[in-house]
Formats: sequence, C-alpha cells, structure tokens
Amino acid sequence: MTSELPGSPGPKLTAIYEAMSDEEKDALIKVLIERAMPAEQLAALLTHHGRAVSASTIRTYRRSLRREGVTGVRSR
Repeated sequence: MTSELPGSPGPKLTAIYEAMSDEEKDALIKVLIERAMPAEQLAALLTHHGRAVSASTIRTYRRSLRREGVTGVRSR
C-alpha cells in the first residue's frame, strides 16, 4: 500500500514522488523516512535513476519531519 509523503515536502521531492509507480513510492518512503540511509547516498541513488535531487533537499525534509515529530509512516 502506498502512503503519501508526510509533512510538507518541497516541490522537488513532491514531483519525484508523484512521478513514481506505487512500488517506487513505497520504497522511497521506507528509505527516506524509516531507514537511516545517508542523504548523500539516497540523492546519488535517485539521481542515478533519473530523479535528480540534492542531499541538502533530503536533509531539509528530514529535519522538518523531526520538528513535526514524524518518526515513521503508516500505510493506508
């Protein structure tokens, strides 16, 4: 089941997420929010697969989630 990105992701992450298949969305959520993959590695992986995003964007999103108290994502 696909969950939406919690919080307020920026336009870059939102566009990347919306362009993904349901399976890709599920994987992104797990890696982006629930696993401790460094932002640099995740940015490199996404960029390698044609979804360019900076590590800074990922870190900023993760910080905003921590401020909001988000520690995981529930599937719908």
